Amino acid sequence: MNHLSVDDKLLLADLALSQKYAKELVQSELMEIELGLREAENDRVKKLNDLLVILHKTGY
Repeated sequence: MNHLSVDDKLLLADLALSQKYAKELVQSELMEIELGLREAENDRVKKLNDLLVILHKTGY
């Protein structure tokens, strides 16, 4: 199985931000967790919510 390198992950994150998809990705993840389609620890949910606030405030 191939794994993404750190550089690949950073490039993907940059692309998601520059294409304005980051907020949609976070919202989708939170919705799947809320609907029970994906499991997540409370800490991850809090981090995702905090990230969503930051993305909203910064225009992403």
